[in-house]
Amino acid sequence: MEGKKRMMRKKLLTVIIATAMLVSTGCGGNAPSSQGTTAGTDSVSSSGNEQKIVLKLNHVQSNTDPVQEAFLELADMVKERSKGTIEIQVYANSELGSNKDNLEQVVNGANIISVGDTGFLADYVPDFGIMNGPFLYDSYEELMKLSESEWYKEVTDSCSAQGIKVLAMNWYFGERHIISKKPINSPDDMKGLKIRVPSNTMWTATMESLGAAPTTIQWNEVYSALDQGVVDAAEAPLATIYTSKLQEAAKYIATTGHFTGIIGLEMSQKVWDSMSENQQAVLTECVAEEGKIYSERVITDEQEWRKKLEAEGVTFIDVDREPFRTACEAVYTKFPEWSDGLYDKVKGEMN
Repeated sequence: MEGKKRMMRKKLLTVIIATAMLVSTGCGGNAPSSQGTTAGTDSVSSSGNEQKIVLKLNHVQSNTDPVQEAFLELADMVKERSKGTIEIQVYANSELGSNKDNLEQVVNGANIISVGDTGFLADYVPDFGIMNGPFLYDSYEELMKLSESEWYKEVTDSCSAQGIKVLAMNWYFGERHIISKKPINSPDDMKGLKIRVPSNTMWTATMESLGAAPTTIQWNEVYSALDQGVVDAAEAPLATIYTSKLQEAAKYIATTGHFTGIIGLEMSQKVWDSMSENQQAVLTECVAEEGKIYSERVITDEQEWRKKLEAEGVTFIDVDREPFRTACEAVYTKFPEWSDGLYDKVKGEMN
């Protein structure tokens, strides 16, 4: 008899627990929510009222590039400060597509963090493209001043209206130089030079102003294109040239410094809106903070990358930049879609 009573109590307890679980699930409780899922996020339950957000950060550099380490550090920082409610998964070597592909995915609400320069954002907010203009900055400090200006806030707000949340644009990649199979001493040496450029109007216009023949190639194909003679030259910061092993295919680097390499991180505005205020604050704070850390490293290490390239047989040509700067002045007249007086406004913000 006593055994039957224990059995009945056990069954009753099981029913009570099962009922409680159903009620908890039906009322939300700790069960997975659809919030953010329709915006393209991987969302699972988390502590409190915050849903865990999984964001896939994709970049075109190799997994040996210094930026890979910085992105992994960012992922750890965000995970810790968000108490595990934001997870960033890092993908290198264009594993999830090109910069342009990723930005399109962002606009469509995917759980992607795209990495790229402002030239890609210019497809959505034209004025943003000027931040990638040739010889625009005289120092890293000018770049930082512009990224903290009222003008910058206006263009990032315009990006939000297009479905793109700009998290930061303060990741300094270093000055971009030209690596080629023949010496380049002046713009005259660039006449007809087949040089790799990304799918980016600013790059194309700049190289055309120097007399070169820009050829659009995805970054993960640059080494083979240079090695096989599809192009005669490429351009990038020294760290990227070295880690991509372009020095194996070409042995001359002209220190033109034609672009001050900067990148930013962007995500879907829809995904952003699905996050809690605390998550938003953590993410923007961490992206800006790690961007500053990475930028300081780049500035410190640029001479070291030069030494490494020289050790592998690369000849550096420290060109007179003024003829290159003069040739590129015409670039700023080739964007009729820009706001009137944009160049003067931006220079004023920096000065």
